[in-house]
Amino acid sequence: MAGEGDETADVFAIPDFWRTSSWLDQLPQDAATAFFSKDLTDISTPLKSSLFDAGFVATQKEGFFKLPALEPTGQSVDHEESTDDTQTTDDVTAETDPESDFWIDLDALAQKAPALPTWESFIKGTPASPQVPLLTEAGAAAYDALLSWPVDPLGLKNTDVPVVESGAYFASLLALALGRESLLFFKDDGAKSFKPALSNMRISGHSANVLQGIEKQCLTCGTWLLELRGFVQNMYSRNASRCGVALASALDEILQAIESNTVARGSNPRSLLQLQAIIKGISAVLAPFHRLTSKLRPNTSDEEILSLVFDQASSLENSETWLCEIMQEVLRRVSRPWTEFLEEWIGTKREEGIPFNKSSIGQRKGFVKVEAEFYTDDFGEQIEEIDFRLDQSRLPHFMPDDVAQTVFETGRNLRFIRASHPDHPLAQPDVVESGRPPPLHWLYDWDAILRLESRVADYRDRLLDSIDECRADNPFSKAAADPIGTVGRPALSLFTLDEEHMEAHIQASIDHFNVPMLVQEQESSLGRIIRQRLGSISQLDDLVPRTQPHWSLLSVLSFGGIVSAQAQVVNRESLRLLFRSHGLRGHLKLQRDFHLFGNGMFSSRLAHALFDPDLERADRQAGVARRGGIMGLRLGGRDTWPPASSELRLALNGVLSETYETQNRPGGSSDLPGDLSFAVRDLPEEEIDKCMNPDTLEALDFLRLSYKAPPELSFILTPTILMQYDRIFRLLLRVLRMHYVVDQLWRDVMTREDEASNVSYRFVREARHFVSSVASYFLDIGVALPWQVFEDKLDKIQASLDTRIAEKLESPGQLREFHAQVLHAIMLALFLRKRQQPVLKLLEEVFAIVLEYAKSARLRKAGTEEDADNDASEFYGRFKKKLQVFLTVCRGLTEKARIGGTREDKGLGPDGIGDESMVSRLLVKLDPNGYYSKH
Repeated sequence: MAGEGDETADVFAIPDFWRTSSWLDQLPQDAATAFFSKDLTDISTPLKSSLFDAGFVATQKEGFFKLPALEPTGQSVDHEESTDDTQTTDDVTAETDPESDFWIDLDALAQKAPALPTWESFIKGTPASPQVPLLTEAGAAAYDALLSWPVDPLGLKNTDVPVVESGAYFASLLALALGRESLLFFKDDGAKSFKPALSNMRISGHSANVLQGIEKQCLTCGTWLLELRGFVQNMYSRNASRCGVALASALDEILQAIESNTVARGSNPRSLLQLQAIIKGISAVLAPFHRLTSKLRPNTSDEEILSLVFDQASSLENSETWLCEIMQEVLRRVSRPWTEFLEEWIGTKREEGIPFNKSSIGQRKGFVKVEAEFYTDDFGEQIEEIDFRLDQSRLPHFMPDDVAQTVFETGRNLRFIRASHPDHPLAQPDVVESGRPPPLHWLYDWDAILRLESRVADYRDRLLDSIDECRADNPFSKAAADPIGTVGRPALSLFTLDEEHMEAHIQASIDHFNVPMLVQEQESSLGRIIRQRLGSISQLDDLVPRTQPHWSLLSVLSFGGIVSAQAQVVNRESLRLLFRSHGLRGHLKLQRDFHLFGNGMFSSRLAHALFDPDLERADRQAGVARRGGIMGLRLGGRDTWPPASSELRLALNGVLSETYETQNRPGGSSDLPGDLSFAVRDLPEEEIDKCMNPDTLEALDFLRLSYKAPPELSFILTPTILMQYDRIFRLLLRVLRMHYVVDQLWRDVMTREDEASNVSYRFVREARHFVSSVASYFLDIGVALPWQVFEDKLDKIQASLDTRIAEKLESPGQLREFHAQVLHAIMLALFLRKRQQPVLKLLEEVFAIVLEYAKSARLRKAGTEEDADNDASEFYGRFKKKLQVFLTVCRGLTEKARIGGTREDKGLGPDGIGDESMVSRLLVKLDPNGYYSKH
């Protein structure tokens, strides 16, 4: 044992450098003595291993390595101190009372306040003495004493500033921030602001200079609240727009949410910093709305309000998430009246109130109005047209033009279906509602936009299926037969019940009405966002990056899908009705056959009825009985002109009806579409004088074709388009007369070949070539080529109606625009545009020379005029000179069109159709070998 003890003593010997270490000198003397007083070699129990048994440390009551006290504070447990140094840890543990185990009563331990000791106090074992580095940390009393010291060493000028109670001051500031009067701040009605009850004040521990900043913040916040409350009251009191009332309602809800959350959470702020945090949160909510309302003026329209709210919301795109959510919700609410009108206009929502149709002249809804517009053509003629109009000034700026035009066209086509076919499925709101159309509202994230696309596709398929079922005369649903939307409601068939069942039925109804209504007050989205913002001021904003489309795309992504789907369905049904129920193709063919002289039989019969001198006269002659033959006007073979209305009826009677019956409906009714008939054109006084002379080119300008488009087709065959048809007809009628005149001259020259001079022969031959070439160009190229492109377009549209919705389906509006382009191309080829008047005037002058020569030849034939050779030479010289000028101008037009300077048409057909390069074909007909250019 001794050897083992010596060995143990060597093992636990204290090194000398420990004893001489300087850090031990810093220990207290009693601690150092206690540490080295223990005899580490006095161990009676042999070591069981080479490791040191630390059981002896558990018996240390003093010294550096003593264990902390295990007994709870305030309790003392007596333990027998073991004097036996060889007692093991297990023996000591066995003698301990189990009830004094501190692990059992751990909750009863005293909670010591955390301390911030210094190294010096830790080593010495004494508490650190408090030291105040700054005066403000010495306490409110010391700082107040310094501020009230007359010497004023800080120069803050707070010596005479009264000190108010902190609680009352905080409560007054909070009331000031909420726009309310309080003990320390009262409202100045004249200035619509607040004034303090004391000129200067402060609270204990703070100078008045520090408090001025928080007072200014509260005053600004309270002023904003007052202004916003006044804005809300003004919106409600005056006759404001629907969007203005919606904005006022949203602002009112925001103000109420701010007040309720602030009063419930921060009615008694405990510190100036807490109050400042509350005020900053309120100001952050009010600031964007204060900027918004400051831009609004009295009588601001809906579209201006929507545009300003949209701009304000987009300006906060990169702001905090909660602020963006508030503005997005406000935009959604303010836009709701406007989106409801969109839904009613395109038909996805039942229209409320009086239906809006073409009879509502002078009225408007949203950006649509009904009014009569007067159109003035290139030559000063005015026509009136009553229709729906798109008011671009009433559209918000965020609405793209193509989407707005699609919305307008869809609503107009839907009203056409409702007015013309009230039994159509699209005219029944229940059929459309059964397809569950997605509502129109703003979407701000990609997930919602993708879900909307799926819902739109499903709605379109369901609506098309419903229309196909209704068209096949299959019962669609109870909703289709129930116009007032009572599907699913139990029928109250009282008169089919006996007395007992009737009483039970009525009693059950009474019991149902006696049950009180359950009012479930749910927190709105605006209130929830504001509550979360004002209730978590200390939390950081959501730093997760937001993936949302750019604001410039939101309107298209939110509204474009449902608008496009509804437009496809409505356009398809509108075109189907136009082609198959109202015979649009037949009415267009009617214009081609008669107004554009596309019917050869009509042209031939009209020419004979107007110009043939061998027909019976239609006017009455004294003493001459009518023979009952075919009568005509005999232009060029009579002395009186123009003919009377009775002569027109007798001469032209049957020309239209017989031609139409032969070409379109053999054996059918002779009634022409649109009540087509000949009529007298309204002319100004100067043009009437020209019509009085039968030898002038304008002799037949009084004659026109009267056509009135059916109401269902008035959108396609507009008054403007019919006026263009009439202008083309007048020119072609002149060409028809010239063609008949030159043919007659040619027959006369050929019959008297020996008598005709060389000059007369050359003049008649070249005049006939010129007129024939112009007529061929007008009819075969100027009219036929653009119309053939139009016919191909109509064939494609009709073929697409038999299939499901295609990728691109034409609308009635696009068909009308294409029809107008075709007429524009025809008028351009016929020199009927306003800028082509000089060219048309040259052509008319050439025609006038030919008519003068025809008159001279007729008089010479009658024996009233002599010197034919001189007359022929003069006419031929004038004719050739004018013809050369006309050809020169036509070449200039062709060259100018070739470089693209005068191209006005947009994609009507191949090159050379729809622009002035078509004139080159006229040059080929008139001067193929360059004869006139060489001479």
